[in-house]
Amino acid sequence: MTRTPATFLELADLLAYVGQVIERGIPGAVWVRAELASVTDRRHLYLDVVQSGQDGREVAKARATLWARERFSLEGKFRRATGGGLAAGMSVLLMVTAEFHPQYGFSLHILDIAPEFTVGDMALKLEGIRRTLEQERLLECNRSLPQPPDYTRVAVISPANAAGLGDFRREADALAAAGLVQFVYFPATFQGREASSSILNTLGAALLAHAEEALDALVIIRGGGASTDLAWLNDLELARAVARFPVPVISGIGHARDDTILDEVACLRMDTPSKAAALIVSTVAAGAQQAQRDFRQIVAAGRAALSEADSGANWALDRVMRAAGRLVERHSNDLDATMKSILGLTPRRTLERGYALVRNAAGEVVTQAAQAEAGTALSLEFSDGIVGVRVESGG
Repeated sequence: MTRTPATFLELADLLAYVGQVIERGIPGAVWVRAELASVTDRRHLYLDVVQSGQDGREVAKARATLWARERFSLEGKFRRATGGGLAAGMSVLLMVTAEFHPQYGFSLHILDIAPEFTVGDMALKLEGIRRTLEQERLLECNRSLPQPPDYTRVAVISPANAAGLGDFRREADALAAAGLVQFVYFPATFQGREASSSILNTLGAALLAHAEEALDALVIIRGGGASTDLAWLNDLELARAVARFPVPVISGIGHARDDTILDEVACLRMDTPSKAAALIVSTVAAGAQQAQRDFRQIVAAGRAALSEADSGANWALDRVMRAAGRLVERHSNDLDATMKSILGLTPRRTLERGYALVRNAAGEVVTQAAQAEAGTALSLEFSDGIVGVRVESGG
């Protein structure tokens, strides 16, 4: 049977000793670089901070606390520099003290924060993505597509129920109601760790919609926000997907001062969702005005052609009438000559020319010698009188 050790420590004593070791080993505050894995707001801010290796796996993790007495001043400083508050996924540089409590365990007490580090880290990440896209020759891929001359079918990716979507639809819904443009809306998450995968999924859905019926453009919009909020859109895979999209992409993300990699790879960058909608409205309106001008030109050309055809028809009709007149006149002359010729062959005229008309006793005209038999009495009619004769021998 194993004997119980004669000496041992109470758990509280051991943990108190651990706390003393930590306190002696880290006698003051130190700056620590880490990534925020989670942020819980319960008057105090409770954070999980992590470090990841090059393969993305977690290699270290600790709890950290920003007590209310320091929270509001430090959060205010961070918000003024970045435009937003602390959120999961950010890289941060924190001044902390290492503390160990026998009941609550090890944690870090946050005394200060360096917001310029977070801003710089975001800028470095953006520059790295930009360099990769340049090397892959994707930066100009969508930007080189020709701008649509008109819009009839447009896909829109936006956070659901976002104010920016409302701004866009105030302009776009009138076009849809008039049957001029069909808008296909795809909701997506634009903030937090899920942003990239969510937008990538909606890009896939938009590609399927394009395969079913061709799109003229893809619009990606969200309202303005903090730089730290927009930083979620600076994702390499997301940028690649937008750059490779087969139709022009119009970005309306944030305001003019905001910049994301999606703005850089898009064919057209607009400062706000409203301006993205206004671009579509103005293009459709310009197309309608051009169509009206073309219609008026077609009508004018048609009228001119009709007038010219009418003039040509009148000229042709005149020519036909004149030709017909000449033809009638010629035939009339021919008819007159024929009639004159016919009239010149009347018996009276013939007799005047030295001919005689032979009749038998019955007064019938004798035209053949066989009709004049021997002994037949005949009368010869001349122009100036009639002479009776008798046939001595038959014909």
